Amino acid sequence: MAAAGTYRIGSGRLVQLAVVTVPIYCGVSAVLLPPDLPESMLRIAVSLIALLSLLTTAAAQTPPATTAPPAQTAAPAKKAVKKAAPKAKPAAQPVAAESGPCQIGVISAIGDQFSVQHVGLTMFGNEYMEAPIETWGIDDLFVARVRATAPGTAVRKVAYASGAFRPYYHPEAKLFRNDRDDLTALVRQIAGAANCERYVVATKARVSVDGTNQSIEGLGVYKNWASPSGRGVVVSYFRINVFDGRTFDIHRAPTRSFGDVIASSFSNKNDNMQILNNLEFPKTPEQVTSSALLRDSTRSLLTAQLDRYLPAYIKGE
Repeated sequence: MAAAGTYRIGSGRLVQLAVVTVPIYCGVSAVLLPPDLPESMLRIAVSLIALLSLLTTAAAQTPPATTAPPAQTAAPAKKAVKKAAPKAKPAAQPVAAESGPCQIGVISAIGDQFSVQHVGLTMFGNEYMEAPIETWGIDDLFVARVRATAPGTAVRKVAYASGAFRPYYHPEAKLFRNDRDDLTALVRQIAGAANCERYVVATKARVSVDGTNQSIEGLGVYKNWASPSGRGVVVSYFRINVFDGRTFDIHRAPTRSFGDVIASSFSNKNDNMQILNNLEFPKTPEQVTSSALLRDSTRSLLTAQLDRYLPAYIKGE
């Protein structure tokens, strides 16, 4: 855009100038030209100034070239640290089955349950429960006493499935039942391929509690309503049978000597029980299983019985 005007310069001298206003975007908005320029030259100047303005604007709007940031030097790769593979734990070695000749196979079925009987003044006061006592090692104790009774003899413990004797101890109701035949069939099945010359078998016996109509089976403890506080009676009732290893016939039980019968008749001692006077009578199966007093008293009573009875069965006396 061109415009004429008079302006004061210096000390007051008036000079008429032509002002050309051009829209530019680089900080300059007006250009002063002499007013006496010919019109043709003025047009050329204006055109050049406009072209210059356009070029300057384009240059101003052109984005500056981006400078690529200096390439970052890659950090040196860390060496892979090899962790030592954890050592495999050695596999548990299976318990090797007993092998070799077997002269006596031992099958003990008395050490799984412990009977607890409280006899009340009336039938409504009677209480009975059973507690598991596999941790007491009763069946292993029986095997150990057989070995001690027959030194130099190949004695083998014959294992059987848990609950194998349950049908024998709690049979289905039958009009006629032969206990010996049932036991023989069970022992033959358990013996399998053990191939022992004979088998010594221990099973629980059920007896009546003295002076009552209640009974107790195998290993256990009982008290009655009149028992003093802290008193209980530990009992151990079982049978021993010896089976032929080939025919599975039951050997005849050893007979007691006349002297033993006479001695027993004059003795007030019952070899099948032990009185405890410091017993906190158990109320739950857990109290039975964890009772060191009941465990140790039962094992002591059973050991004394076996050491007395086994020689006649093992040696055929």
